Amino acid sequence: MSSVTASLYYSAPLVENGREDDWVIDGVTSPPEVTMNFRKLAVESRIADLRAGGDFSPALDKAGFEKRTVPTSVDPAALLERWPAALDAYQRETEALLRSMTGADEVIFFDATFRHEDGSAPRRGDYQSAHQRVHVDQNPRSARARALAHAGAEMGRYRRFQIINVWRPLLAPVRNYALAFCDFESIDPAAELVPTRLDFPAWLKDRENYSLKYGPTHRWYFWSGLAPDEAVIFKCHDSASRALAQASGDGGREDLLAVSGLCPHTAFFDENGPREGCLRTSVELRALLFHA
Repeated sequence: MSSVTASLYYSAPLVENGREDDWVIDGVTSPPEVTMNFRKLAVESRIADLRAGGDFSPALDKAGFEKRTVPTSVDPAALLERWPAALDAYQRETEALLRSMTGADEVIFFDATFRHEDGSAPRRGDYQSAHQRVHVDQNPRSARARALAHAGAEMGRYRRFQIINVWRPLLAPVRNYALAFCDFESIDPAAELVPTRLDFPAWLKDRENYSLKYGPTHRWYFWSGLAPDEAVIFKCHDSASRALAQASGDGGREDLLAVSGLCPHTAFFDENGPREGCLRTSVELRALLFHA
């Protein structure tokens, strides 16, 4: 299997053996500056290219991520402009995909993020840049808060909920700043996942996520040239994961399963890849999936 080597930005205490019980990303004290009470740690990492084939075929309930070839009928330009009809149609398509993959009884979308990287032009203010820090969008506490905010009293009807991210390129294949995905079975959730508080204005609804400390066993993957008719589906949280529940001190439940709990991920820059022109335009949909 071919691969690239690139810097992946993990998280680490400010000083050796420093605290890991109250990591904070602060976006309110000195706006627009965003500060952290921990540091980013650049680690040169091997990222295997799944486009080249090989023995590893990632699956959502084992590795925490998988790729599907799923062309969309939605006009990508209209989707990029956030036309309500285009976004609604794309969500309906994605809901059908998620239901078929997971058997979920209910799917609720709560976030659509558009990202754009162009080496030859300034970024539009309504697009976000590719996020180059290894992270997980939710941790168990913020995931449950998100689920309660949408399901409310109905939460009692469900035995399991998941938060899933669906990442798709738009307009053209990704030429650089691809997403790299870490195999859930290669991490130590209890030792390497650090709850991280997000201190931001009210527009940011999720108040915590996970940072990931470096571990030598981590296995990273990507698909080169991911195209607009492809999508990567990956977990932000799965309430039924035994490994994740044990890591967060909730491993005594009888309904837990030997499934992946999440998928650490990050964008990365390939120094040997293109630097000019449109490098990546993409959309991420995050959804709550409820299982009765």
